[in-house]
Amino acid sequence: MRLVQATLQILRTTPVDKLSLRRVAEQVGVSHQAPYVHFGSKRRFLAAVAGVGLDRAADAAEIKVAAAGSSPISRLRALARAYTEWVTHEPHVHDLDLALHIAKSEHPWLQTAAIRYWNLLHDTVEACQPPGVSEADVLRRCTIVWGAVYGISRLAALGQVPASVPGDASEHISFALDALFAGWHAAP
Repeated sequence: MRLVQATLQILRTTPVDKLSLRRVAEQVGVSHQAPYVHFGSKRRFLAAVAGVGLDRAADAAEIKVAAAGSSPISRLRALARAYTEWVTHEPHVHDLDLALHIAKSEHPWLQTAAIRYWNLLHDTVEACQPPGVSEADVLRRCTIVWGAVYGISRLAALGQVPASVPGDASEHISFALDALFAGWHAAP
């Protein structure tokens, strides 16, 4: 676990493509082969690191959602803020599985954390639905929310939102979520 923690610390300032497992092992005081011995391969090691990072993000998101009170849209906004903060403050950890095309199934920690985060998203989006919405529609709406929050967060993190667009990523995400929520509750 020390190897994973050290890697998470390094990824706060170092992009994935610049990460040296030899440097991580030296920092922890173990053989440069330790990540391979304990995890089997570099990919599985990095999948474990991604899993711990995502699990921490899920912890923070659960706390923010719980602190948002009982209003479903407030809880959804809190979940989006938590995700945006993760992308902003730990972009290299966020990008770890994406940058290396690591499948969630490559390490149980990553798979468990991904399921946990998805369940939080699902339950938060489901609570925003009017009565009678099918599970299939809830799942579709989860994907739409995730896509909007992820897309806006990444565009902002990469400096791709034109300066002429008023507001910041948080405002854009809130606007998108409010529009989705209103649409879900609009009369057919």
